Amino acid sequence: MTEPVRLETATTPLQRSPRRLRARRLRLGDLRLGDTLARGRHATLGRIEGTVEDLSLSGLALVLPDRASSHGLVLLGDRVEKLRIECKHGPIHRGDASVRHVAERGGDLLLGLELSAPGVDLGLVHRLSSQSAFAERFAAVLASGQGVKLFAEFKAWVADLRAWLLATKSFLDAEERAVAGLDRYSREETLAAYLDTVAPEIVAHMNAASEELADFASRLSEDQHPHYRAYYRAHLHALILESPLLRRAFEKPLGYAGDYEMMNMLYRDHAEGDSLFARALNVYGAQEPAARANINRLTYLGDLIRNEVAERSGRVRVASIGCGPAQEIAALLTADPGIGPRLDVALLDQEERAISYCERTLGPLGARTGAHLDIISESVRRLLASRRLGAALGARDFVYSAGLFDYLSPRTVVALLESLYDALVPGGQLAIGNVAAHNPTRWFMEYCLDWNLIHRTPEELSAFAEHLQPRPTRVLVDHEPTGVNLFLRVWK
Repeated sequence: MTEPVRLETATTPLQRSPRRLRARRLRLGDLRLGDTLARGRHATLGRIEGTVEDLSLSGLALVLPDRASSHGLVLLGDRVEKLRIECKHGPIHRGDASVRHVAERGGDLLLGLELSAPGVDLGLVHRLSSQSAFAERFAAVLASGQGVKLFAEFKAWVADLRAWLLATKSFLDAEERAVAGLDRYSREETLAAYLDTVAPEIVAHMNAASEELADFASRLSEDQHPHYRAYYRAHLHALILESPLLRRAFEKPLGYAGDYEMMNMLYRDHAEGDSLFARALNVYGAQEPAARANINRLTYLGDLIRNEVAERSGRVRVASIGCGPAQEIAALLTADPGIGPRLDVALLDQEERAISYCERTLGPLGARTGAHLDIISESVRRLLASRRLGAALGARDFVYSAGLFDYLSPRTVVALLESLYDALVPGGQLAIGNVAAHNPTRWFMEYCLDWNLIHRTPEELSAFAEHLQPRPTRVLVDHEPTGVNLFLRVWK
């Protein structure tokens, strides 16, 4: 019998939305440009080529013919590099893009792409069109974002936050210079005391700014967001990204958000940075609600594993999908080494550097505690497409995935959930993490860090379990202490 869904929720009063300024999307069929094609490179699909269906200053809809079967290989936030858009008259745009929407239409795959700045030169598009469409072209240029009017309230808010950040940085830089002549021990002791003093104030101010950003962003249309994001980043990025954690989250040196080293940065001492100002901002970044939810996963998942061990005899077979640095396993074995002989853990990730990190850190820990660890370098998407995921995992008592499903389309969630459920022994448990729809950090993540997740409600998560066979004996949507990170828990 399915238990009722439980979640602590925060309510936000309804607010009146201002009139929306919508950027115009140009239907390529309405312009006299002939077939307009786009070519680029995707990390998983390789070289892609398709027809551009519509176009705006900052985005496009791209139809990839006969590629619907590749739906599960494309994630929101994936990069499309070396994108080239051409019509019969010549090139229209060159640059990179990010996937913002994935859908199927018949046998075709439809991608919504957001282009990197400065976007498409719509003036060029219209000059390539016929002279008889001059009036329509002119109206489209005015409406498509060239000279977009941002709300004065938003611009004033950005200016105030920038001024505060600059003043804070100037003060802290001066204080740091003043102790430069001290011996290393005295200098570091003094700066640590300074950080303890200023960090709470900076955290409180930046938390308030994050809430204010959410208020602004929630009132905008999808077409407005690219322009407001660009303005935010142009004026605030250089200051906020002095935090090493936030800089890595935005720059994505491994090509995707939330890589294993970024997770490590959340789990270790947060006082990192090249200056006192940078360290204070790093402390802020590591305590935003979504960051705290990630940190809480260590204890939450460790407790689930302990419960499985307590309820079973012999070795308990556990699997982590998209394991990253697997810090929850390290924390569990460090705090409770006696549990090691009871554990048989498979850690699966596609990132070679994450796998190497797990081998270096968990290998010796497993040897000392008697835990059996299988560290597997493989792409979940490839295993899923080839239907080899169950064979790779074997029969498992407990399977969990904490940071993968936030990037997957509903269709891919269902397919992966079924494969993981099939890997469970009767009575086994599956725990799937997903960030909640009410995530307070959403707009800061999207505007500042270019970090886009698929947020879901408890009801949406529960619905994914409805078609599992054999029917689950129990379904529960749970969460770690902040309520930001939900977990769909299913018993076979």
